[in-house]
Amino acid sequence: MSELHCPCRFRLPLQYNDGRRVEPEVLLEILKALTRQFGGYTPLGASESDWGQQGGTEPTMGIEVAVLPHRVEELERVVIAIGKRLGQKQMYFDVPPPSVRFLVIEDEGGESLER
Repeated sequence: MSELHCPCRFRLPLQYNDGRRVEPEVLLEILKALTRQFGGYTPLGASESDWGQQGGTEPTMGIEVAVLPHRVEELERVVIAIGKRLGQKQMYFDVPPPSVRFLVIEDEGGESLER
């Protein structure tokens, strides 16, 4: 049985504070870094993030990276670096308790989906 991972989520800004879209090559660089350092990520879709008292909304993409609990701080440092690269003042970063398990699927023939 595999260890439980924390399903960490953050919002990746798709535009700079001056309204310019983040260049595709910059987004690709960020996503490749997540894959290289943490073995992958899951895109959670694009949406508008509302910044409440700070005013306005901005287009963002949700990203989830499942990491072992001892690697949460490492991921947090990467999210901070992403925020600095994109000129952000804050980054949304959600760290739920460990609840993700990666199931190894072994080919043992065609087991039925119905029980």
